[in-house]
Amino acid sequence: MSDLVDLSQCIVDGDSREIGRAKRVRGRAVAASITLETAVVAGLLLWPLLNPAVLPSQPILTPVPVFHTAPKEEIVRAAQPPHTQEPTPSIFDRTLHQPPQIPSHVDTSGNNAPPIEYGNVTPSPFDGPGSGIGDGTEVTQIARPATGPRPDRPIQRSGGVMEALLIHRVQPDYPQVAKEIHLSGNVELRAIIGTDGIVENIEVVSGNPILANAAIAAVKQWRYQPTRLSGIPVEVETIITVQFRME
Repeated sequence: MSDLVDLSQCIVDGDSREIGRAKRVRGRAVAASITLETAVVAGLLLWPLLNPAVLPSQPILTPVPVFHTAPKEEIVRAAQPPHTQEPTPSIFDRTLHQPPQIPSHVDTSGNNAPPIEYGNVTPSPFDGPGSGIGDGTEVTQIARPATGPRPDRPIQRSGGVMEALLIHRVQPDYPQVAKEIHLSGNVELRAIIGTDGIVENIEVVSGNPILANAAIAAVKQWRYQPTRLSGIPVEVETIITVQFRME
């Protein structure tokens, strides 16, 4: 009986030790597996950094130019032979024609009248002024350009156009106050240039008031060539720019 008790006790004790040893083996296996996987992942991450030469090089792409073909109409036009233009016959015919009637005798009495009545002769289709054919009695009228009425208001012209017609310029006096405060700039004036080239009706468009008075005083003394429209002098409205610069 005591032998059976000892045997059962040995079996129970053996199972406990086996279970504990199995747990320890599994724990070691799991730790070894985790350590191995960690080493493999770290190696895969560090290997490209330690050996950059193994990285694949980026391909170099060269753009290919796009060639556009000519339109179909131009290709067909280029294939056709060049068109040769036929010479246009001149309207001035220099050919001498036989008179419709031949006189029976030559008049030597000194009469300069022509022996043939030209009123009965049918005119040639090429007769006309300057053609060299005719009896010389035609009178050619030269058309003169029509002169219209003078416009009732001044015409608009830019400052650059009127600058070319300026024949007398007076430089403005630099105001003493502007010199003391080192004031400079441009003054734009709207003015009417009369038919005699005198500047009239001056108005300030922009600019410092200190400089504007000096600009107006100078522009009043300017003279322009008269502007003509169809040969008639007309008034012109323009913008005049006066510059003030410190020397």
